[in-house]
Amino acid sequence: MKKLIAVAAAGMFAFGCAESPTQSSAALDASPDFAKGGGGVIHSASLGGNDACEAFGLKPGCDANFSFHANMFADGSVKGQYNDQFAGGGGVHATLNCLNVIGNQAWVSGTIKGGDFDGLDVLTTVVDNGTSQNDPADQMSFSYIGTGIDCNAAPNFNLQLLTVSTGQVKVK
Repeated sequence: MKKLIAVAAAGMFAFGCAESPTQSSAALDASPDFAKGGGGVIHSASLGGNDACEAFGLKPGCDANFSFHANMFADGSVKGQYNDQFAGGGGVHATLNCLNVIGNQAWVSGTIKGGDFDGLDVLTTVVDNGTSQNDPADQMSFSYIGTGIDCNAAPNFNLQLLTVSTGQVKVK
């Protein structure tokens, strides 16, 4: 039985890859890997910003940063990156290969390719609650490592509220 590891952070997984710098969403969209997707982008999900520090009453940026960006193409293929950098060094970089969008919620999963937990799977979910001042804060679950569950299972994770300074969820 695989051991489940839930990592508390925002971007909610306080890891990233020291070996690979975080790419911007624009750089990912323009990269050759994304251009190879079949038939154009039909769904995308992204989040970037400080880690979950504020959710735990700590100073923003206390645990470096977190980001992910995933695109699903008309042929069903998914390309994406997931990065979580620790303030003290180390972290996780994953290649995302699953994106499941239902309404304003998205689940992403993939395989950790660098940093801590290399070779294990990672899974998280986000909710895009809009950008107007009257909208509730966006939400994200903790990231789960080593579950063996891909994003198409759409597990019902406990969601945390994100504040403006921790990043903005985008689900399309």
